[in-house]
Amino acid sequence: MTKIYLYSFIKDLSLSGLSLTKTPHDRKSLLFINKMSMVNTLFMLAFSITLALLDLVKVLYFTIPFTFLFALPVYLNFIGKLNSCRYYFSIMPLFFIMGICIHNGSHLGDKYLLLTTAIIPLILFQAKKIIYTLFFVNMTVFFLILWYQSAFKPLAPLPEFIEKQYYVYAQLTVFVVIFFVVQYFRKDSEEYAEELEEKNKIISEKNHEIIDSISYAKRLQDAIMPPEKEIYDHIPESFVLYKPKDIVAGDFYFADHKGEYFFIAAADCTGHGVPGAMVSMVCSSALNRAVEEFGLIKPGEILDKVTMLVVDAFKKSSKDIMDGMDISLAVINTKTREVAWAGANNPLWYIPGAVSSSTQNTNSSTQAKTKNPEPDAGDIDAAVSLASENNIELKEITATKQPIGKSETYKSFTTHVLKLAKGSLLYLFTDGFADQFGGPKGKKFMYKQLADLIFKHKHLNMNAQREILEKAFSSWKGDLEQIDDVCIIGLRV
Repeated sequence: MTKIYLYSFIKDLSLSGLSLTKTPHDRKSLLFINKMSMVNTLFMLAFSITLALLDLVKVLYFTIPFTFLFALPVYLNFIGKLNSCRYYFSIMPLFFIMGICIHNGSHLGDKYLLLTTAIIPLILFQAKKIIYTLFFVNMTVFFLILWYQSAFKPLAPLPEFIEKQYYVYAQLTVFVVIFFVVQYFRKDSEEYAEELEEKNKIISEKNHEIIDSISYAKRLQDAIMPPEKEIYDHIPESFVLYKPKDIVAGDFYFADHKGEYFFIAAADCTGHGVPGAMVSMVCSSALNRAVEEFGLIKPGEILDKVTMLVVDAFKKSSKDIMDGMDISLAVINTKTREVAWAGANNPLWYIPGAVSSSTQNTNSSTQAKTKNPEPDAGDIDAAVSLASENNIELKEITATKQPIGKSETYKSFTTHVLKLAKGSLLYLFTDGFADQFGGPKGKKFMYKQLADLIFKHKHLNMNAQREILEKAFSSWKGDLEQIDDVCIIGLRV
């Protein structure tokens, strides 16, 4: 029972004032001070009892006061004076060491106890200014003691047998201090490792939950996009190269049909990942409504209606939302192979077949009155050649330079009509492929290189073209991060 009570008493002393602390660092500082104070007090008591038994009463005038001074920090912590106790516990040992150095002289090496006291501020304080100041004080005291011991003799030299005993106490003190310092940092390190492990566990669980949520969001996003089979059923010679940057994407492709009309689009919404995917849901819904609910067929009119629906969806927010999408939209008459197209920032590339193509520009709000009208001021220029060989050209029709969504100025989207020969190629795409960094110099792939790559392999079937594009992208990207979603649609009409 006595052992139990003694253990409980020592534990209560070491925890004295702990309930008054607020931070983990304060708690660790308090425990260190309390434990070191108890150890130092016990050493002073043992040394004082030894001196009394050896009839060295004069030395007790020095050891007994410091026994109480070493015990005082426990009381200071008990009454909630931890901040004052930090300074007290950092400075008081200096006076004790100065006293025994003046008393004993240099041959016992008491001054090297300052090596242990210099560590104390590092444990008790966080502010670098205080730590450096107290370390400087320790150094100053050390050099003052060196000067004093070289200039003056000891006040009261101890008998040889007392010096030996004192030497043992001094060395024990050093070892105990070092033990507690190492134990302090080891415990601190272990607690940090446990805390880090616990946080990693929480992060891992949260990450798993987020990935699960995003994976489910991908299922929802996949549901808004048609299966590639639907595209192949209407345009058998075709491919879709779709490579999201993240699990979900801001890019999406669209396909629908009404009688002989087949609608196909490659769209790039603002952002990528989760934000881009959320915008894509709004834009895809608007695109479906324009075709299914409003029954529109002309691409320009469809994009005008989609713009109105997207702006209307976002205007309910109290914030000024400028999100939207760039898109390349084609409506193909599967019987006549006539292609009507309109774009918001994203162009159309095409390679005419054996029969030369004719291009017709019509405003989405009015029909052209002539077969080949001249474009009005501000309309899109005629198709331009990007590459040519043996009278075969890769041509581009420039899109209307505005996004789907809110913009400072708005004009109706222009519909372009192409009458193409059988075997002509169409390419609709977003900017992710051309903007990808890579290659030997870490630069962008660029549209010119993409056009050359497509034109070079125009004679291959569509599946082979897709594989070449995918390999080229992977090779160019190398070990670099994919910076954006990629969507390219190729069609042979």
